[in-house]
Amino acid sequence: MEKIKVIRTAAGSTVSWGLIEELRKNGVEVIGADADKHSFAFHLLDKRYIIPKGNHPDFIKKILELVEKEKPDAIITGPEEELIALSTNKEIIEKKGTLVLCPDKESVEICADKKRTNDFFARMHIPIPETYSDFESVTYPCIIKPRFGRGSTGLQIATNEKELRCHIGNFEVQIVQELVEGDEYTIDVLADKEGNALSIVPRIRIQTESGVSVKGITVNDREIIEYCRKIAKELKLFGPSCIQCIRGKTGVKFIEINTRFGGGSILSIKADPTIISNLLKLIRGEKTKPSATFKEGLTMLRYYSEVFFDNEEAY
Repeated sequence: MEKIKVIRTAAGSTVSWGLIEELRKNGVEVIGADADKHSFAFHLLDKRYIIPKGNHPDFIKKILELVEKEKPDAIITGPEEELIALSTNKEIIEKKGTLVLCPDKESVEICADKKRTNDFFARMHIPIPETYSDFESVTYPCIIKPRFGRGSTGLQIATNEKELRCHIGNFEVQIVQELVEGDEYTIDVLADKEGNALSIVPRIRIQTESGVSVKGITVNDREIIEYCRKIAKELKLFGPSCIQCIRGKTGVKFIEINTRFGGGSILSIKADPTIISNLLKLIRGEKTKPSATFKEGLTMLRYYSEVFFDNEEAY
């Protein structure tokens, strides 16, 4: 069988190496691409390219150049800026024989905008936190988050109206919701082109740093799994996605969808190895089979590792 070749953008993100290692263990040639010339992955991969950021006007031009040069079978993308650009130009890229492992533009844009995500959840009768549209309706404490962004960037908590007015300028630009306390879940989903879930693995985020899970455990929560199956199907979440929710005293509340592998997705990959095998089948265009189960109670703890070099030529 011919070896699969993929471009992994954002290859130098702190948590990217686990996925890259799993792909390489399965015989995949991984080409690293990153906007940061100091990307650690550039020193660990045989092929690597500096590319513009996803919101730069030359991003797609550079991606098309790499596709022409390397002829990869697929692109596994990173942050939302790249997802929007790649989904917008998906047809052009795929005509060149390279599969873009993300949903179509409309679904990506819904998921990248927290207000549109929230509106989608409401339409689909997916439980969500109480969401406020003016100062008079707010119950405190509340959480304020930007419509666009990732991780914990821009999140604020207000315990009274004075604090809220300090943090918010416009209810259309930011999202104001009840502060839901409880176990934070990220659910890793792999789906086919019709949005049929092949794997759904919930994991509790025991501890996070800068919005990324550094300690977690897999949990077989059937209610959450069925909600995620419904979300994936309705949005046709092709490829990898991670959905976030909180289970508190009043039940589960869904808050976010990311149409990519998450920072802690390696835990789900270890708990359900079919995520990688089915991913490779999607790339090859082969028939996939939904996963029957995953390892519940698998715990992940993380630590840092270093890369050293002593000359600028390494860039």
